Amino acid sequence: MREKKSGWLAYSQGIGVAVLIWVALQFLNPFPADGGDNELHSPQRLRNPDADAGDALVDRRPTPVRVRREEERAAGILPSSQAQSDSLAIALPAKHPEKAASSADDEESALALGGGLARSRHDLVSWIKRVATSQEVEAFQELRHSLTIGRDAGEVTKAIHNMREPDGWVFCTMEGTNCLCDSGITRFGDPDRDPPIWHEVQKPKTLIFCHQSQYGIPDNVDVSPGMVKTCQCRLDPAGKCPDGQPSNANLCPGRGESPCRAGCAPYRRLQVRNSLTTRAKLCSKWVPNDLLWSCDPKLGLRPRKGHKDSLAQEILEISTSRTCEDRALARELEVFLECDFLDNYLKWSSPDSPWIEEAYVTYVGGPKDSRFEKQGSNMIRSVDMFSTRPVVVVIFDDIFVPPLSWQSLPNVIVFRMRPISGGVSFNFNKIRAMLAVRVLVAIQLDTDQLIFTGMDQVFEGTKREIHEHYPWPILPVHWMSRDETPGNPYRHYAFKGWDGPQSMRWVHAHPTWTFWALPWLGDLLQERMQAAKGGKSMMKVWDLQRTRSGIGLYDLLKMGKRAKKDKSVEMSTPTANFMWEDEDMMNVNLWRDQANKTWCKFDLEPALYLVRRGLNQDMYFDPKWYPKGLPILFLSMHNTKGNDPTDWLLRILETCRNEPEELDCPDESVNLMGMCKMGLPEERELRLSPEKFESQVCCCMEPRWKYPAFWNGKWYATLKEVPMTADGSPDGPVRQCIMP
Repeated sequence: MREKKSGWLAYSQGIGVAVLIWVALQFLNPFPADGGDNELHSPQRLRNPDADAGDALVDRRPTPVRVRREEERAAGILPSSQAQSDSLAIALPAKHPEKAASSADDEESALALGGGLARSRHDLVSWIKRVATSQEVEAFQELRHSLTIGRDAGEVTKAIHNMREPDGWVFCTMEGTNCLCDSGITRFGDPDRDPPIWHEVQKPKTLIFCHQSQYGIPDNVDVSPGMVKTCQCRLDPAGKCPDGQPSNANLCPGRGESPCRAGCAPYRRLQVRNSLTTRAKLCSKWVPNDLLWSCDPKLGLRPRKGHKDSLAQEILEISTSRTCEDRALARELEVFLECDFLDNYLKWSSPDSPWIEEAYVTYVGGPKDSRFEKQGSNMIRSVDMFSTRPVVVVIFDDIFVPPLSWQSLPNVIVFRMRPISGGVSFNFNKIRAMLAVRVLVAIQLDTDQLIFTGMDQVFEGTKREIHEHYPWPILPVHWMSRDETPGNPYRHYAFKGWDGPQSMRWVHAHPTWTFWALPWLGDLLQERMQAAKGGKSMMKVWDLQRTRSGIGLYDLLKMGKRAKKDKSVEMSTPTANFMWEDEDMMNVNLWRDQANKTWCKFDLEPALYLVRRGLNQDMYFDPKWYPKGLPILFLSMHNTKGNDPTDWLLRILETCRNEPEELDCPDESVNLMGMCKMGLPEERELRLSPEKFESQVCCCMEPRWKYPAFWNGKWYATLKEVPMTADGSPDGPVRQCIMP
């Protein structure tokens, strides 16, 4: 019975690999394998007239991504454009050889624009055009139809990954040649027999000649007369570490067949060294992670003396000094670099300072292959597609394993910190991450968020609005107002955990901040951790409101205790239940300080991207704060929890990132279209036709690529055009939120 299963697997493995490739390929190949004349149709778009019908349009504008790549090339980080052109010209034969170099350079620019996913598509298309067999192409076609019906690419991918799990055998070589097998366990026979015939051998050496004499079969015996036999290799369940010992597969990406630092470490993660290291010696001993910063100034990396980031470092140390006095809590501020991401960290920091200029920041935890890993992967893909900044992922346990796909992206940096103290919500790790990552200007993203083109504008707005005279983070206004104002449509969600005055409408816990906001974050974390100990106590917090009266934050901090005020800390009172979750506590602490800056709504529900022009004029209104509704900005989205729907949405966002050249849309009065809803017959049919997909799917997003802002029934081409009043008149209700 086992041999029959093995024979089926031997056949399935080849099909499985092909199937996985087609999952990634699907319908769009933006980079033709055959070079050709490029005809400029408009200042923004480029089409290759000799390309296949399914080839997409390629954006040719000098975007920040291309500018950054050109800067890296000039600095020697990337190979020269000529070297890239030469290599691509060799790999991809052109229909017009005399223009191969320029075509290859155009292609490289498009690949740089598209990020890691574009490169993967390019490689897969090249493989299917040059390598795939007839049987594999047939498997692709069958899977394409199956996925269109089932829309379960995530589950299919997982099943393909697990195809070898039942017995672990894979094809190695044909009879009469050498088989190289890392595990040293091979077998000889005929997988096409029913049942298959196998003779197994285990040898300490990894190279074996595929012949029956090596498997104890007499010369006068033919196990499968007239057939060419094969050898198979049994996969090693765990890769080998440098010392020859098996790696701990549970701590390595994938199934653990490749060794990793964490799987080979003789100790558990997060070991604090006992002496200061240098940037050049980080991760030098094949350790899984290395300490970047802690409460002990003798151990962490710090900016060079006199460096501009020394101010941020000093403010951080002042902001966390109270927490650092508690030995147990001090350990929860230690931040470690995941050494698999060392190169990316070195790229985005500098030899003179461990601080990163600008970055997205997220936090995560949980076991391998969890939904949080999948959510995080989709979020990271969106940053790779639509941003020129890095994303810092902070892991808050010792079991989460960053997937291999993250390591292939140049903009992903991964840190790790210890789990949070018992009794405190996991979401307060958001505050710990904001303090510990040492990013000068940052945007926090949850794992169930995606960004879209234009989100990088928020960095400039954050830098402009948060400074030494406004030292608070800024959060986007929430889609509902949680107060009891008569006529409020969300009155039944009124927040009861605070009985003081509100300085602004309820905000969503997706903060942006600069290092000037670190004292406020440090006080919030200290208050929450102190409350977790139970009972009633007092603590000193910075009187940040004094920065509005002319004194700068740094001068305030240098005043020490004279610049602090008393705060009572207690979890048991009716008005203290605002501490249970991070969003509640951030809102209340901002109200306490009478903070009044909030971003207009940029973290939208995904469905709002796919209803064309079908938006209510008074989106998310309330009678007190926004009687004319909220200005909404199509820069990012929140609540992207389903893996396959989010993957589908990312494909649409990528296709429609710029204004399409040719659209075949219904009348503008039609807003709810079946092709814009995953799983409906119209959407399935559209995905079966690459040409129609490219010309019609962007109708769902019309006109967001050109008009990213909407308020009071009007669309705006830039955020600066959004007026201060809904009708543009000086007498109308003034919007309370600010534009990035």
